[in-house]
Amino acid sequence: MNNNDLIKNLKLGFMGTPSFAVPILESLIEDNYYIDYVYTQSGMPAGRGMKSKNSIIYDVAKKNNLEVRVPKKLDDEEFSFLTERVVDIIIVAAYGLILPERFLTIPKFGCLNVHGSLLPKWRGAAPIQRSIMAGDEKTGISFMVMEKGLDTGPVILQKEIKIGKKDNFLKIHDSLSSLAAETISKTVKEYIEGKLPIEKQNNTEATYADKIEKYETKINWSLTASEIRNLIYSISPKPGAWTITKEGKRLKILSALIQEIEGEEGVLLNNQFVGCGLKSLKIIEVQPEGKKIMLFDDYLRGKNFLTSERIFD
Repeated sequence: MNNNDLIKNLKLGFMGTPSFAVPILESLIEDNYYIDYVYTQSGMPAGRGMKSKNSIIYDVAKKNNLEVRVPKKLDDEEFSFLTERVVDIIIVAAYGLILPERFLTIPKFGCLNVHGSLLPKWRGAAPIQRSIMAGDEKTGISFMVMEKGLDTGPVILQKEIKIGKKDNFLKIHDSLSSLAAETISKTVKEYIEGKLPIEKQNNTEATYADKIEKYETKINWSLTASEIRNLIYSISPKPGAWTITKEGKRLKILSALIQEIEGEEGVLLNNQFVGCGLKSLKIIEVQPEGKKIMLFDDYLRGKNFLTSERIFD
């Protein structure tokens, strides 16, 4: 059986919700995989009425005439549906709901998860953010056969990228999504053909990427310049690391460079640096409340802040 025949004879399910999953689904569609159904969650509430919108995956699936299901939970009804519509493999990419153990064995070849880290490092909900926050120099994509447990299943393939000093969450997110999309078709084929090694993870090396909580997004100027810089890039541009100005207003800081100069915490120094617990930061881009992103230099021109004055709380 050649590759084209293999693809024609395979039956896939897909589960995903945010933009990370879109290039992966589109790649499978473009390579003519038969996708029997797509599962997704509702999009975030938006607009005046705060009504739930369709997820971006929902829109992509509908555009390609794929059947879409949007259950609030994976219950007996969904188990019955999946059992009746059994597929060869389910591809899971940032779906957002944990698959109960009994669901994992329904497909002939199980469920293949696309995870945004080099497992066993950064298992969990926010692997890209936590990797940048920790100052990692590299990250990547792991293709993992799902089992009971949080991202604990055996890994069949990993692809690695470097994290540059100017790479923020959005840049790494898009890079990993594109890398997964470029790799998914060949990975599925070679996995089905038994050509990929199935390697158990070393649980003793596992680290965990908990969801980013709101309180973590506020900058603590007593931290080192390196720690604050990593926080800024790990959640830029959204939700964005923020501080309170001396005027009592919220200011997002979207990019910054570490400086060797020492200064007091949150104090404006010469050359428009800001002091931290150790060293200081040259802030590049900011976003004031209700305004567009601007250069920090331009922001300061509209203020009466003085050098040696504490401008950030």
